[in-house]
Amino acid sequence: MRAVRSALATLLAAMAALALTATAAHAAPKPAPHADAQRAAAGSGYLYVSQDANWAGRWCWWYNADTNWDTINVAENANCDNNNRASMRNLASSAWNDSNTGRPVALYIHPNYSGAYACLGAGDAWDNLTGAWFTWGSNRDGYMQNANDNIASHRWLSSCSVG
Repeated sequence: MRAVRSALATLLAAMAALALTATAAHAAPKPAPHADAQRAAAGSGYLYVSQDANWAGRWCWWYNADTNWDTINVAENANCDNNNRASMRNLASSAWNDSNTGRPVALYIHPNYSGAYACLGAGDAWDNLTGAWFTWGSNRDGYMQNANDNIASHRWLSSCSVG
C-alpha cells in the first residue's frame, strides 16, 4: 500500500509539473526592456506598454500602429496578457519601443494620432511614465502634459519631428 501511495504521489507531481510547463509555454513572455545589448539591437518589432510603472500589472503589445487604444485589435497585430483585448487607453505607465527597424514611435494624447505626442526612440524604454511628457507638437492640444495614464494612440515614425 505504501508503494502505491508513493507511486501515485510521484505521478501526480509529474502531471502537475507538466501542466505548469505547458501553461507557461503558451503564455506570452512579459516584456524585459533592459535584457541585453544584442536583444536591444535585434528588436522584436513591438511596442510594449504596462498598466503600472516598472512593468507591473496588465500589459499589451502592438506590431502595427493603433488609432485608438480603447480596444486592442487583432488587425494591428496587437494583444495583451491573457489574450485580453480590453482598453489600454489612458492606462499605460511603462512603455518600451522594441523596434526592429530603428524607428521611433509616437505616443499620442488623443485617438487618431492627434494632439501632442511623446516620442520614444528605437530600443528605448520608459519604466515609469510619470517622468515622460508630450513634448512634441507645441501647437497641439496636450502639449507638455504628463504621459502617464494619458496615451490614446500610437504610430511608428521615420523621425520624431514628423509626428
